[in-house]
Amino acid sequence: MDASRNYYKAQIVGWSGYVLISTGVFIMSGKQINVSAIGGIYLVFALGLVLSHIYRGFIIKMDWLDKDIFRLVPRVLAACIVLAVVFHGIYLGIGNLTFNWNMPFRWNDPNMFAWGMLFFIWNLIYFAYIFFQRYRTEEIKNLKLEAASNEYELRRLRDQMNPHFIFNAMNTIRALIDEDPKKAKKAVTQLSNVLRSSLQTGKQELIPLEKEIQIVRDYLEIEKARYEERLVVELNVDSASISVKIPPLILQTIVENCIKHGIAKLPKGGTIRVETKKHEDHVDIDIINDGQFDPSDKSDSSLGLENTRNRLDLSFGKSARLTIGNLDETRVRTQIHLPTKNKI
Repeated sequence: MDASRNYYKAQIVGWSGYVLISTGVFIMSGKQINVSAIGGIYLVFALGLVLSHIYRGFIIKMDWLDKDIFRLVPRVLAACIVLAVVFHGIYLGIGNLTFNWNMPFRWNDPNMFAWGMLFFIWNLIYFAYIFFQRYRTEEIKNLKLEAASNEYELRRLRDQMNPHFIFNAMNTIRALIDEDPKKAKKAVTQLSNVLRSSLQTGKQELIPLEKEIQIVRDYLEIEKARYEERLVVELNVDSASISVKIPPLILQTIVENCIKHGIAKLPKGGTIRVETKKHEDHVDIDIINDGQFDPSDKSDSSLGLENTRNRLDLSFGKSARLTIGNLDETRVRTQIHLPTKNKI
C-alpha cells in the first residue's frame, strides 16, 4: 500500500513539475501566452500521466522488474523510442483537432527526441526507486535473519550453561550430605535461590549487573559451605556500574571456573575477588583468583570461556571482550570489558 501510494504521489508531483518548468521556460522566452500554448503544456501533463501509467502496467506484466540490468537496458531504450512515437502521434492528433495546430507528423521532429528523453528520465527515476526499495527490503530482511540467528545462538549458548551450572552445584551439595547434613540442607535452600534467580532471568537476553552479582553471591555461599575457610570471597562492586546490562550467568560461569580450576586445586584454598569499575564509556569487571592459568589447557573451562566470548560478541559486537591471564605468579585475572554506550 505504501509503495503504491508513493507511486501515485510521484506521478502527480513529477508531471506537475514538468508543467511548472515548461510554463516558466515559456514565460522567460518572451513568447505570447495563449490558450493554445497553455493547452499544449497541460496536454503533455495528461498524456504523460496516462501513458507512463499504462507503461508501468506493461513493465509489471512483462516481469521487467525481475530482469538483470543487461537485459533491462535494451528493453527500456526500445520502450522510450516506442513511447516517444506514440506520445508524439497522440499529442499532434489531439492538438490539431482541439487547438487547430495543423502540424504534420514528421519522424525527424525535434520534439520526438524530447519526448524520448522525457520518458527516459521517467524510467531512470522509476527503476532507481524500485531497486532502492528492493535493496532496502532485502537489507532489512538480512538484518532480521541475522538478529534471529543471533537470538538462536544466544539461547543455545545459554542453554548449554544452565545444565552445566546445575550439575556442578548438585555435586557440591552431594559432597556436603555426608560431611555435614545441616550445611547440605542450607546449601539446598541457597541453590533454590540461585535457580529461582536463574529462571527469572533465563528468558532475558540481558540483565542488570546487580542481579548477576546477586546470583554470584548466592552461588559462592553454596561453595563456601563446602570449602569453608579454604574459600575467601571479596566483592567490590562500583555502585555506578550495577545498572549496566550483561548476558545472564556469564559472571557466574567465570567464578565457577575460578573455583574448579583454581581454588579447588590449591591445598590451602585461596581467594576470589570480584571487582567492577565504571569508566566514562565502559565498565570493567575483574575476577581475580589464586592459582595459575595455563593457555595450553584444553579442559572444559576453555569451552566455558569460548562460550562466554561468543555470547559477548553476539550481544555487544567486537567492542566487548573477555581476557584471561596470570596477574602474577600466584593469581589469575579474568576481565570482562563492556561498552556502556551499547547498554539497553
